[in-house]
Amino acid sequence: MVILAHEQDLTKKHEREMAEMNAVHNREAQNMLSDFNKAQELLKDKISALQILLEATEEKFRNRESRPEDLQVIAELKEMVAERESLVKKLVDDKKFYQLELVNRETNFNKVFNASPNVGVINPLIKQKRKNDKSANRFSSSPNLRALEAGGTGSGPPPPPSRLEPIPNSPIHQLELNPSKPLPPPTPPTEPKKFMR
Repeated sequence: MVILAHEQDLTKKHEREMAEMNAVHNREAQNMLSDFNKAQELLKDKISALQILLEATEEKFRNRESRPEDLQVIAELKEMVAERESLVKKLVDDKKFYQLELVNRETNFNKVFNASPNVGVINPLIKQKRKNDKSANRFSSSPNLRALEAGGTGSGPPPPPSRLEPIPNSPIHQLELNPSKPLPPPTPPTEPKKFMR
């Protein structure tokens, strides 16, 4: 009987201790959960505050004032761009001017000298002579002025001017090449010329 009573006392004591330990454990768990919730709320508030600060900082950075050195660099770059644009515009204007000048010169040249100017006239009917051949009658010259002056010193009327001889083998007065008639020989004047003083 004594052993049974002692066993019952131990069992009750153990149950009381277990109940106390469970109560302590539950209180500690509740305290830990409460502390965790408080810490979580605090972190959320801190995150929200940091987010607001970050947005305000970004807005301030976007709307920040320019630094003096940045303004100076921007002004220099703008001036450089303006100079380059002016130079490019001048080059384009010069190119247009020279193109128009070239067209104008070519047009004037073609008006004066024709589009295909002929520097000399070649007679295809005359055979080409060799380089070593020399022709004395190649060119015809005007009458000897000294002979005319010597002959004109007399008292009588001046002799009629002599007509130039045509170039040998010249097709100028051939009807098949030139249908126009040659000019008639000049007639001598009937009365001597009078000079007015």
